[in-house]
Amino acid sequence: MSFKIDSKLETEFNPDEVPDDETLSLEEKLNRLSDMKFELERQAGRGTADLDQVEARMAAINRALARAKAR
Repeated sequence: MSFKIDSKLETEFNPDEVPDDETLSLEEKLNRLSDMKFELERQAGRGTADLDQVEARMAAINRALARAKAR
């Protein structure tokens, strides 16, 4: 089963790409990653996502947040 994201914000980036994007400000990067996290939590709460995929994506978002803040 593939992980389906229905957020328009996530069509351009996966979490690991956001910290490296040079067109976004730090605030935009943090907002984008926070939106990804919110959407993931929303989908997990509805039960529309596989738990292993949710955990892997949440880990990727948390890594990306840490990388973005470290820059």
